Amino acid sequence: MAKGDRNVGWPGFFRVFTVLCAIMLLLARQGQQLTTAGSGVWQALSVYEGLTLWTVPALFMLWGMSALEEGKPQVSSSLTGLVLPAFGLLVFWGVVYAIVPPLLAGQGGSFTLAGLADLLLSAVRGDTYFHLWVLYPLIGLYLVHPVLHRFTASASQGEIRYLLGLCFLFTALLPMWSAFRPDSVLAGLLDRLQVHLVLGWVGCYVGGWYLRHYTIGRIPEYVLYILGVLGLVLTLMGHRLTGGSREPWQRLMAPNVLLTAAAFCTLFRYVLGVSEERSRRRAVSQIGDCALGVYLIHQLWALIFQRLGLSLLAFSPALSVPLFALAFFLLSLPFAWLISLIPGAGPRLT
Repeated sequence: MAKGDRNVGWPGFFRVFTVLCAIMLLLARQGQQLTTAGSGVWQALSVYEGLTLWTVPALFMLWGMSALEEGKPQVSSSLTGLVLPAFGLLVFWGVVYAIVPPLLAGQGGSFTLAGLADLLLSAVRGDTYFHLWVLYPLIGLYLVHPVLHRFTASASQGEIRYLLGLCFLFTALLPMWSAFRPDSVLAGLLDRLQVHLVLGWVGCYVGGWYLRHYTIGRIPEYVLYILGVLGLVLTLMGHRLTGGSREPWQRLMAPNVLLTAAAFCTLFRYVLGVSEERSRRRAVSQIGDCALGVYLIHQLWALIFQRLGLSLLAFSPALSVPLFALAFFLLSLPFAWLISLIPGAGPRLT
């Protein structure tokens, strides 16, 4: 537990909540594709999308806070303990999602070695099920993990803040400026510097570790909550306030989205932890350990529900989105737990 935590068990609790909300995000986006843009149903789904966009950077914050706090800096350890397992996740679930949808649709046939090889190649190329995209940048982060680990272990708090400030400036604030002032000198310079390609998800990865490792004061904590609420409002209504497009406000790296993710992380650390009673901490930790597996599995249940004629749009999205998300989470959890029990390979597949 990081020094200064006011609650225990919070990373597991935060992981569960983030994955549940990430499922809601995917459901909202899938539902929007089935409705007419601008309709009442579409608007309701867009609200859920705006409320849960923060979960994507939060996932990378969670991976960073875990790997940088508990992992090892050696290149060999990172390759065998992080990169290869993440690559195995990508290949395994990529193949699963290439095989299962045709089977559920009654289109399955015999699989040959050549066909399996094609499926493996498709997963590597990125031609895989849509929710698995997060594994690709995760593999990239794990490749540079030894460097980031040594940096966070030896750098001063000021140096880490400098890195996080650069990440926020070049991946969030300046791109937002460019979206509204595309012809400005600064926008042209930013386009040529391409700093965001270097920093990318590094800010979320290191930022998650920072928020777990360091204790922040009461005033910065409350300021972050205010910025998080403001970020959530801008994610939902920024386009109306500026009279422009939704896109700048709903980028995954938009400053409002990143601030909301950081605020939720802080909220769980300092306010929404769990009881110090050991059995409750253990239960939350075990569910949290299976949360990534739940995320990877839940789209199988979406396919099964679709096959059974259970539609997200059968009744009001205000109810169907959270209910379906909770159902997918609870149905996926025991399977994620069972897979994690497979000797050797289980924990690497969830």
